[in-house]
Amino acid sequence: MKKNWLKMIDPYVAIPAFAILFCLIGWAVISPQGMGETVTWLFNFLTNGFGWVYLFLGVVFLFFCIWLAFGPYRNVKLGPDDSKPEHSNFSWFSMIVACGYGVGLVYWCVAEPLTFLDAPPMGMEPYSAEAAVRAISQTFLHWGWIPWAIYMVVGVTMGYFMFRKKVPPFFSAALRPLFGDKVDKKGFRVFDGFIVYGVIAGVTTATGLGIMQLASGLHSLFGIPENNLTYIIIAVAWAVLITVCTVSGLDKGIKLLSNINIPLAAFLCIVVFVLGPIAFIMNTFCSAIGDLLGNFFPMALWTDSVGQTGFAQGWTIFYWAWWIASAPSTGLFVANISKGRTIKEVVMMHLAAAPLATFFWYATFGASGLFKQLFENAAYVATMNELGTQSAVFTLLADLPFGQILSALFLILIFIFLATTVDGYAYVCAQVATKEEDNPLLPSKGLRAAMALAISTLALTMIMIGEGQIKTLQSSSVLGSIVILVMMVLLIVSMVKSMKQDEMKGLIDVDALNRRTPEIQNEKNVEKNEEVLN
Repeated sequence: MKKNWLKMIDPYVAIPAFAILFCLIGWAVISPQGMGETVTWLFNFLTNGFGWVYLFLGVVFLFFCIWLAFGPYRNVKLGPDDSKPEHSNFSWFSMIVACGYGVGLVYWCVAEPLTFLDAPPMGMEPYSAEAAVRAISQTFLHWGWIPWAIYMVVGVTMGYFMFRKKVPPFFSAALRPLFGDKVDKKGFRVFDGFIVYGVIAGVTTATGLGIMQLASGLHSLFGIPENNLTYIIIAVAWAVLITVCTVSGLDKGIKLLSNINIPLAAFLCIVVFVLGPIAFIMNTFCSAIGDLLGNFFPMALWTDSVGQTGFAQGWTIFYWAWWIASAPSTGLFVANISKGRTIKEVVMMHLAAAPLATFFWYATFGASGLFKQLFENAAYVATMNELGTQSAVFTLLADLPFGQILSALFLILIFIFLATTVDGYAYVCAQVATKEEDNPLLPSKGLRAAMALAISTLALTMIMIGEGQIKTLQSSSVLGSIVILVMMVLLIVSMVKSMKQDEMKGLIDVDALNRRTPEIQNEKNVEKNEEVLN
């Protein structure tokens, strides 16, 4: 007889997570203004008082991932040495991008560079040539190597423990090398519950932004008003797709939507590139890469302690908190789909292929918006300030040939990105909240749907108390990141200790693993030479 999905839930995880969630929603219903003021105060307190911690650890996480990719354990597989990848490279890449960035890519692709052009960092002159280049390079920083490294800290460590050490997909279980059998105690499962809440709080930001941008697109195309009723209707329609996707499982749901969405995103990017100022886009892309490489550490570690403009707190520190809050779910999702791949493969996908695609996306849309503002006297910044950041991309698309068609396709893109993002997060939250004896690698459909519903409910709540502004959504991520930040540091130490112990026991033969790759390559080269000679 099939077990009821409610009996599969670990109460020590679910109760803390949902208790915090219900308290927040109840607080929002009883005193929305009071809650809004409180979360804003907490946001300011954490970003101003502890922003340096986020920035410093962001660089540490990046160096850790570089060490993983090129260090002695680079050829260790996430799984047994003879395991093979379960997904094609294209599907793997598509799912990583769709779940990793998803809604954020479509929301900020025009709005963020325009915002930085109007209010650049480090005392630059607004609308200057220097500010235009920094607008793109700063965006590259926010969506480039450090964010993907943050995801990798969880993705690689959890993949290693889940598929090589055969532990359940619980964050507490991955800390056994540090705490021994203490991780089996209920207190550590309660810790997992706080992590689940942090994940829900983090994905709330992306979900809320997606709902707001869909409303803006509908207003742009059909004149539908942007209000709470529209947000609710969008959330309900989207919840139907999420439910279908969620109950269909990881392979069917997310993989299918990702394989649709990434080609659609690539098509739209190419169309905008061809219809846009091609030379300006490529020149700005080249200049921005140079600016990023030449000023990477000053940009990545800038706290604005003297000027106190709030730029670092409102942007870079917020972004790092957002990625950290999203890291457990995105990282665990990456671990799930990366079984059979080497550590180097996983890291290089996230530090090379994914950032390159992201950079080209932002250069295409962002530089097109800058060109319109700077050289065609289009009042994009003024329009964005009036209608909200969610409107910026639709303003650009409306100015291009076939603008209505492009806007409609972009709406579809947002809708599916929203689904893939939350579907992936709901899946892994359900994994963590499932009892070990009930196969948490394949959580129940009911629990997955419940997690998706919790995410959408909190997102709607934060939108409504913020009256359609993004500040409360940002606060949600920052608050959710606090416990997760500690967990990520512990995961790094735990993984390194475990690999060194396995090496000492002979379970990982570093010399053999690192000899294997060149030997295989030499064999392939010999075969190719023989084919040529024949």
